[in-house]
Amino acid sequence: MQHVILGFYILFFATGFMGGAALFVLGLRMRSRLIRPLLVFQALFLVGLGLVALYAYLYGLWGEVPDALARSLGFVLTGINAGIYAVAILLIRRISPPASRRKSYPAAAEILAGLVILKSLASLALSAVGTSRPEARALLDSEAWSLAGYILTGLAMAAFGVTARGPLPPGEPPALRPLLRAYGACALVFAPMGLVEYAVETAGLPGLPFLSLDHLFYLSWNVVSMSAAARLLKPGAEGVPVLDSVPEERVRTLGLSCREAQMAVLIARGKSNKEIAAELGISPATVRTHIYNLYQKAGARSRVELINKLRA
Repeated sequence: MQHVILGFYILFFATGFMGGAALFVLGLRMRSRLIRPLLVFQALFLVGLGLVALYAYLYGLWGEVPDALARSLGFVLTGINAGIYAVAILLIRRISPPASRRKSYPAAAEILAGLVILKSLASLALSAVGTSRPEARALLDSEAWSLAGYILTGLAMAAFGVTARGPLPPGEPPALRPLLRAYGACALVFAPMGLVEYAVETAGLPGLPFLSLDHLFYLSWNVVSMSAAARLLKPGAEGVPVLDSVPEERVRTLGLSCREAQMAVLIARGKSNKEIAAELGISPATVRTHIYNLYQKAGARSRVELINKLRA
């Protein structure tokens, strides 16, 4: 059984780091206000998972975890959960165009995520006073308190899922649409799973210790991140053009010619030197010369760095 749990955690951590790396690369390839919150989201998931793994390791090592340490870990995990939903609110605001905020789903998603944060903060307060106030500990450990948390979390996830599958705000790369829709689908699929887990626990059915359905949600989130990066970074894939045109200010500042600015856009689309030469009707040697000049003028050493400097 321990080997099975260890295998799961290795899988979770491996996909977690790869999912974060995939989002980081997407942030280099396209300008979006959504990538950084998604990266924070990913990091919080990974830290939370690491703390659960630490608890499992200590439990396996000592046979039990001291109450003080267990309470401290629970305190931090509850805070991380609140942080995750705070980032979710930021994502909802950035995903939803201003006009759509008058609709029910984005507003409901924000309210429900806020309620999850309030419940997390209430849990922290109850945990802090639980040692001296038995009634606070009794409320925190009650089934009603747990059930309320599962219900709120499920509703918040469902509302976030619907919002993520809505229209993109103006100015966001269209290539993010499939990624957000996949994230939304994950949230919708796993929204009721908390209640399922609660029912399993209440019924006393067997399960794997230190593993929950939240881990499967995290795993699916990572797979979505990695698959989106693989699709968007594929040469010639739709959505790869992250630079529709070089801003006039950058053209003037760097002293770019019209041909060099045109070349930069084709580079951003993932075109190879041969493809650029064929599209512009020039020789590959001329393409290499233009690219060399672009690198010198922009002070770049790679295509990714070049695009980042040109769109800044």
